[in-house]
Amino acid sequence: MTQQQAQLNTKWWRGAGRALLLRCPRCGQGKVFRRFVLMNRDCPSCDLGFDRGDGYWLGSMMFNMAFAMGTVIVVFLLVLLLTSPDPNWDLTIILVVVSALLSPLLFFPFSRTLWIAAERAARLRDGAESE
Repeated sequence: MTQQQAQLNTKWWRGAGRALLLRCPRCGQGKVFRRFVLMNRDCPSCDLGFDRGDGYWLGSMMFNMAFAMGTVIVVFLLVLLLTSPDPNWDLTIILVVVSALLSPLLFFPFSRTLWIAAERAARLRDGAESE
């Protein structure tokens, strides 16, 4: 791995960490969200634009769907494991449906900020954006 690749990896992880705190992936200071689902248009600290146009949030939706599917699978397997050898199917269905409905809602802001960080890391790698 070259030094440039190592620096880009470090920037990605730093941006992802900031994103998980719902902060701007570039500066780490500005809040991405004003409220739970209301985003700022730009970072209040460094003016990084959060919305880059039509179709920009498709990657965020992918992150959110992957998280929701993973949550449903984990809940399903845990309930089956904890209630074996005689699985409680009513409890399993209820918990799977609840997790399928709640996990995308709860993960929504994180999927958005993680997508901003991932897209920014790709732009840094390609040289389309500077630090």
